Amino acid sequence: MPADGPLAITPDVHLIRSLPDHDGPDRVAINSLVLRSPEDTVLVDTGAATDRAAWWAQVESVVDPADVRWIFLSHDDIDHIGNLAEALDRCPDATVVTTWQLGRRLAAALDVPLARCRWLNDGERTHLGGREVVAVRPPAYDSPTTRGLYDVGSKVYWAADCFGLAVPHPVDDVSQLDRDVWDDGALRFGTLLSPWVTQVDPGRWRQAVSKVAALDLHALTGAHGPVIRRRDVDHALDLMDELPDHPEPPAPDQRQLDAARSAMAPG
Repeated sequence: MPADGPLAITPDVHLIRSLPDHDGPDRVAINSLVLRSPEDTVLVDTGAATDRAAWWAQVESVVDPADVRWIFLSHDDIDHIGNLAEALDRCPDATVVTTWQLGRRLAAALDVPLARCRWLNDGERTHLGGREVVAVRPPAYDSPTTRGLYDVGSKVYWAADCFGLAVPHPVDDVSQLDRDVWDDGALRFGTLLSPWVTQVDPGRWRQAVSKVAALDLHALTGAHGPVIRRRDVDHALDLMDELPDHPEPPAPDQRQLDAARSAMAPG
């Protein structure tokens, strides 16, 4: 992707999609989101710099950057802030919705003026213009700054890196995958994302998952997987419940690197 451009989850919520163009089961998306309304459009994360031209083309097919009023950053991983500097220029009236901690970490690479910041901590509810949102940290994450975003009006939840999985081919939503591909991919991705899950107290883990389960969800979305629509949300949450019992898969080692180099060598 972007094979088919932005995906409309609801009439005013669009997933901005990017998927590596190669064969194999390890294709992991780098998505972001646009919550569109006449006065209060929110851009959720800013994608990867390596896909900048295509990313902007998709964003601009949904909204004029000059109309973006808010840029919500779920965390500071490079595939979520890759186009932030340019977005600050091209969205001159946008306020960056961040946190104190996230702002401090960003300062090492990018100066975001405090006058253009709004802090929204985990668990807080606010209005971004006329749009009501709640910051809800997903249960699995790889950055201490992570917050998800629940849009009350559309009932769409942005789960940052959580609920992701590698896919063997492009799909719009998770129901288009074989169930075993979804199950295995979600558990594998979750343990790679958050290897610490095997060390957490089961009761506290269930409490973390229940925060998402308590939301009235039309759809679960995130940066690294297909959309999970209402009919599949319960199964996605069941998989998340299982995550602490799933062993972390072995990482590729030097032998795999040597084999990949050999396969790429000419002649």
